[in-house]
Amino acid sequence: MKSDDEGSKQLVIEIIDQIDEAEKIWKELSPNENIYDRWNFRYCFYKYFNYPLFFYTARVDGELIGLLPLQWNTEKELLEFFGGVFMEDNSVFIKEGYENCIPKLYSAIEKKAKLDDIVGEDEFTQRLDILENKYVANLENVGALSDYFSTRFSSKSRSNIKKKLKLVETLYQPKIVENNLDDLSRLFELNIKTFGGTSSFCKPFRKEIFKDLVKLDFNYCIITLIISGKKEAVSLAIKYGETYIYVNAGVNKEDYPNLGTYLIAKNFEKAISLGSKYFDGGCEDLGWKERWHLDKIPQRFFVQN
Repeated sequence: MKSDDEGSKQLVIEIIDQIDEAEKIWKELSPNENIYDRWNFRYCFYKYFNYPLFFYTARVDGELIGLLPLQWNTEKELLEFFGGVFMEDNSVFIKEGYENCIPKLYSAIEKKAKLDDIVGEDEFTQRLDILENKYVANLENVGALSDYFSTRFSSKSRSNIKKKLKLVETLYQPKIVENNLDDLSRLFELNIKTFGGTSSFCKPFRKEIFKDLVKLDFNYCIITLIISGKKEAVSLAIKYGETYIYVNAGVNKEDYPNLGTYLIAKNFEKAISLGSKYFDGGCEDLGWKERWHLDKIPQRFFVQN
């Protein structure tokens, strides 16, 4: 427990390590602005590992005002955000008017820590170094994929991508099937085929986690492309609020060039048809987000050795 004086008020920071109490505090303070703010989403990535919790909570005169939700990764022997490395848009949950307490929550950390993909408009967070970029496209004034192309692509690149999409339809004649949960296994298989040992689905429990995710009460969009009777591309996305989140995909790029581009196009069309204001492509370029001219949102990091 750490105490400090905030003017005439007393700030107390303590660590919560029990899951039931941690969940209660999370749900009390989480803004639920994005899917990474949702307890049930993060818990899917936590429950198979059950790392010790280090939920740094801040109270002012007994009132709960802030939370820095961490876990102790016993393999890496360091603190990370609750849910692990898959999480993006990490932040301190803080009540309005208490933003000056955010650096005090970080200063309370006394163990080795590597906290990635942090966002926040407060002064402390904005001073943190940038780790990587998150890729997001604004779709507010986009009524069709052609609108997106016309506003984001040069005339030359617009012509090139349209030719690629037309070529896929002409040569492969893909059939589109949506929301078949059984196709997740094919997504895993195709992703591993493309990325080999670096595929996220080679990580412990990742397949089980994704199978659990689609059982949660979210608006899922699974798009499968079938060519000559075989499933050659599968993507998983989640519509959360006004945002369409492109979560992961697997594509047989080796046998079907440009099929990945076609799958992304179909996801953009789906996002637009659902009235999404934002297309969230996640972190890391992965060979396509720069080409699709998504906007970059900095994700910052905090390290303590």
